[in-house]
Amino acid sequence: MNPALHIVLIVFLVVFQTTVYDLFPVLTHFVDIVIAYVVYVGLFLPFGVSVGLIVVLGVLMDSISGGLFGLYLTVYLWIVLGLKPFVTILNLKNIYTLQMLLCGAVVFENLVLFAGTSLLKHEVVISSVTLRGMIYQLLWTIVLGPFFIRFFNSMETRLNCQSLPR
Repeated sequence: MNPALHIVLIVFLVVFQTTVYDLFPVLTHFVDIVIAYVVYVGLFLPFGVSVGLIVVLGVLMDSISGGLFGLYLTVYLWIVLGLKPFVTILNLKNIYTLQMLLCGAVVFENLVLFAGTSLLKHEVVISSVTLRGMIYQLLWTIVLGPFFIRFFNSMETRLNCQSLPR
């Protein structure tokens, strides 16, 4: 797929995640579609392309989300860098492998965001609501995350086949 189409998809995902998710309370702890895209980019795209797209995604997410600047960029880069060794070792067509990698990415993101907000507030506050939200997000990621990755992969292959000369 053309990198410009990836950037359009990134803008759509960031706007969707930062606005639509907040409009509906039921989606507050739903699957993190951006993390599913980050895992997809880290597993299925070449290293240079994936790092470039993740930098765009991280800067855009940091700019729009209103959190600590650089936090999402750091999380996404570490996820992509951490996934690259698994590309040659694991069978990426297996749904359980994708679930495991997605769960690791979601747990890592939640831990880094929790640590960042704890440092910002200068106190550690763990509530049952926060833990319940993390567990719901993890369960939704286990159920729907592999389908999002397969959707991104099928979209990539369809757009690559259409761009070939006939």
